[in-house]
Amino acid sequence: MSEPTDRFVIELGSGTVAHIIDMDADQSETDSRFSLTPSAPGEMMCSRGHRHPRPQRVPFSEFVSHHDIDKEGFEGDAPAEICSYCWSNTREAVEKDQERDAEDVSEKIGTVGYRLRWKQKGRARDEWYDIVVRPETTMAELDRLVCRFTTLDDFHLRMYGLEDEYLDSSLNVLPDYQYEEAGDRTYTKASETTIADVAERAGLQEGDRLSLVYDFGTPSHYYCIVKGVYEPEEIDGVLDNNDVITSTDTAAVVKEKRP
Repeated sequence: MSEPTDRFVIELGSGTVAHIIDMDADQSETDSRFSLTPSAPGEMMCSRGHRHPRPQRVPFSEFVSHHDIDKEGFEGDAPAEICSYCWSNTREAVEKDQERDAEDVSEKIGTVGYRLRWKQKGRARDEWYDIVVRPETTMAELDRLVCRFTTLDDFHLRMYGLEDEYLDSSLNVLPDYQYEEAGDRTYTKASETTIADVAERAGLQEGDRLSLVYDFGTPSHYYCIVKGVYEPEEIDGVLDNNDVITSTDTAAVVKEKRP
């Protein structure tokens, strides 16, 4: 499943800032707001730039990586290297697409699967892992995969929650072993909680987050971003792929970035 940024490229020119081009834009539409040169591939995301007959273009992800721009998609203000008008219009376009997709997904929560990109706070650009889960995947299975790429162990409590809850988790999900050791029934047992349970509780959609805190005394913070939503038939295709990095019965690590 493609990233929301995949359809955009950065066009480099002689100006002081680079411009954003939507390569999926249908320029035959009469309501195109920004395109200055209909014959040029893609649509510039503002009306203040000038298209070049032989533009140099790079993927958005490559551009932000090269310039060490610490952004998750088109969040926040524009970086100094990119046209602020393009940035604002692109963010608005992506948000509208996500809202439209969210309306479709909300009716299917509990039956769809997710691609969860797990990161550690402070190391988000250096290392991450995509875990694809079915709705019936338990939090215990997810926990086993998360622990495969981290240094987490059972010496300290770890707990899953929504968004940026961490120690204030409203889910209170603990791994089974730690749940039994804690002896506190205000917590929730990971093997008795599924992704569908969490999705229904949170209205989970693309762009939402889950959190993980490790060691309640001197906590380390991990989180995931929902990077994709899969229909049931799509999940089968992803999880049956021989290129998965590691897997359980209903989930798999399918992609990674490591230092």
